[in-house]
Amino acid sequence: MADKFTKTEEPAGVGDDWKDVPVEKEHQPEKQISNHNYRDMEDQLTSIEREITSLGERKTTLVAEMLKVKTAAEA
Repeated sequence: MADKFTKTEEPAGVGDDWKDVPVEKEHQPEKQISNHNYRDMEDQLTSIEREITSLGERKTTLVAEMLKVKTAAEA
């Protein structure tokens, strides 16, 4: 059985208030419940995207340094 998401409160009805509505998630295989809302998940996604960008920059720097080390070692 798939995970089940159930709204636990009604939105205030203004603009994007639905993003703040708490949603209960019933996990499988053992019944577990955790609380989520869309806005918090949006924030998590933004944080992950920042980490990806940062890691990409670190990778670029490391690759450049590796090339310099290789050049020095082969000289």
